[in-house]
Amino acid sequence: MTMSSKSTKRSAIQLNRYRKVFAVKPLAVGIAAVLLSGCGEEPEVADIYRSLGECTDNNPSFFEQCQYAYESAVEDAVRTAPRFSNERDCEFEFGENRCEYVRNENGSFFMPFMAGFMLSRMLFQDNDWDIDFKKKKKKRYYSQPLFTSYSRRSSLRNQWFDASGKSFGGTHRTATKVYGSDFKAKPTASRTLSRGGFGKSVTTRSRSGGFGG
Repeated sequence: MTMSSKSTKRSAIQLNRYRKVFAVKPLAVGIAAVLLSGCGEEPEVADIYRSLGECTDNNPSFFEQCQYAYESAVEDAVRTAPRFSNERDCEFEFGENRCEYVRNENGSFFMPFMAGFMLSRMLFQDNDWDIDFKKKKKKRYYSQPLFTSYSRRSSLRNQWFDASGKSFGGTHRTATKVYGSDFKAKPTASRTLSRGGFGKSVTTRSRSGGFGG
């Protein structure tokens, strides 16, 4: 075999290797895209209100929907908000005079005041929302209670955030981008937290990517 034929054969082998490498890359990219699209959701806009009155003033034709969303948020706030065994521990994270005492069938505890609620605009497009509500068979949640912190010790100070600690931006916002999963029912709070416990749990989840899609 001549030097020329050896060189030609070597070039052909190398070319085949490159072809194999580049043939795999588009497939890998395609798989990654599928995985990401399965994790992702289509975003929507949710309005943020500090009170029932704000909601009804901005949506005078949807008084009942605003009332439903507000009452649902109040109910969920008591069920899902971070709980503390004493007022001082609660105020350490949320600010002075920003916590309330609750006593119900699940015991007694201190929790932060609900500072506002987030409302999906999809509620105004659901013609069966009232039927589902009366039957206690809601197709989906349309609101979520929101909290904020006035404590200088909190990384969530002046931020809107839900019971899990996920932030939806500063409290100056009246609307925010959300996903359908943001309106899913949050787990019921089953234990009381120690001082600084809520902030630590939020930091841990944030670092581990717990708030990802």
